[in-house]
Amino acid sequence: MPKPDTANNQEVRPDPQLERRTRRTFTVDYKLSILQQAAACKHGEVGALLRREKLYTNQLAQWHREFDIMLA
Repeated sequence: MPKPDTANNQEVRPDPQLERRTRRTFTVDYKLSILQQAAACKHGEVGALLRREKLYTNQLAQWHREFDIMLA
């Protein structure tokens, strides 16, 4: 049996702008800062840095490769 139609029964329409995920972009200065901080870390501290900044190890490795190419 269908529900009775009431005034509170409104149709919900999702907003596509709110549902779209965007990639984070990082500036060159930020990347260099993170690389310097990672280089200054002692054994076992890099993980804490990455967690604090919400980064992944592959990002750090990619940034190392990018800046090695720039310096070569």
